[in-house]
Amino acid sequence: MRISALKHRRTATRLLVAAAIVGGAAAATVGTASAATPSFATTSVAQYSSANNLYGWIAQAQSVLAAHGDHVPPANAIAARAMTESSGNPFAENHWDGNQALYGGTYGLMQMIPPTFNTWALPGHTSIMNPVDNIVASVRYANHTYGAFENIAYGTNGY
Repeated sequence: MRISALKHRRTATRLLVAAAIVGGAAAATVGTASAATPSFATTSVAQYSSANNLYGWIAQAQSVLAAHGDHVPPANAIAARAMTESSGNPFAENHWDGNQALYGGTYGLMQMIPPTFNTWALPGHTSIMNPVDNIVASVRYANHTYGAFENIAYGTNGY
């Protein structure tokens, strides 16, 4: 029971951080959120499509993925993974785990190693520190490796 409570507390914390990133729009749903299916029902993702924030970057990446014919996961799935990987910080860098010695660290919103990013990035979307480019490469990698991005979206381990 204690592990379950910790899981729900961690999910609530992630949702609070997400709310701060998108300007507080998700705050009303934190109390009723589920660890398996977070919901920002009071927020229209479309209203953030051009914003320079997490949901704006997600909307832009979804457009790029759709135009390329890739499977496009729901915005909340991408947001959940971004919060797990970098707490929504597009400038995050990790230089303290095993990826540091092998690849020089992990970078960006979705914490990708450079070789994986370079393999899955699309032409015109090749900056690992650009949050839209990072999402695009991350989604394409997860779709190919795990069958669909949604299969790793709500996990707490690396992917």
